Amino acid sequence: MHIPAYHGEHDSATLESFIKTNPLGQLTTAIPLAGQETIQVSHIPWVLTPSSDGSAAKLRGHVARANPQIKSILASLEKTAGGRTGTLEDNVLILFNAPVHSYVPPRFYQATKPTTGKTVPTWDYAAVQVYGKLTCYGSNDDESLSFLTTLLDDLTLESETKAAKQDKTDTLWTTDEAPESYRNMLKKAIVGVEIEVEHMEGRFKLSQEMKGADHSGVVEGYRARGTAEGDEMARMVEERGKLRDEKAAAKAAA
Repeated sequence: MHIPAYHGEHDSATLESFIKTNPLGQLTTAIPLAGQETIQVSHIPWVLTPSSDGSAAKLRGHVARANPQIKSILASLEKTAGGRTGTLEDNVLILFNAPVHSYVPPRFYQATKPTTGKTVPTWDYAAVQVYGKLTCYGSNDDESLSFLTTLLDDLTLESETKAAKQDKTDTLWTTDEAPESYRNMLKKAIVGVEIEVEHMEGRFKLSQEMKGADHSGVVEGYRARGTAEGDEMARMVEERGKLRDEKAAAKAAA
């Protein structure tokens, strides 16, 4: 990802918070295997264990065993690790995106457009990319089953808690509400994966390079659309603009 300094975000707490809020990440691997594409992507909801006390952050998720990407991962592990549980030699990439993004029309720039006309359209968005080593639990043994059981419980709790808040209910579904035999059958059809994070960075391209009436014009332009997406874009642009000003003030005071 190309990350200009004025769009870059490298604070681990901010990046981890973004992932927690937007847990559906795109797992990307590049593994040569006859009969399959080398570069493959799967959309996976992840459970994040934040970094602490010098330990690396971790991401846990699961993929269908029938997924071609998992077939490539397992084939690679059988060659390098001698089995279906192990760690890939090369890093993988997971990309997380904000749920909204938008085209920015030049008419939003209330200072520059009417004075010089030196404006062009662009696109506002926010994304975080994570690189790390992937460990696959694909052996259908006790270790893999234990990993999947804990993962599914944690993922369900996080997802149900968020959904219950959105749905204004106190009722949370738990995995033990499904028959144990049914749960065990489904676990055989999935493979657990865990990423030990080596590096993460974000690009929050949210018009923060714009100043004055150009920046406020973007906020007002989004909000004037009268849509949930427009309101969220306005909030994100406004938030990054405030952060930009806070950083500038702190630098000036130093």
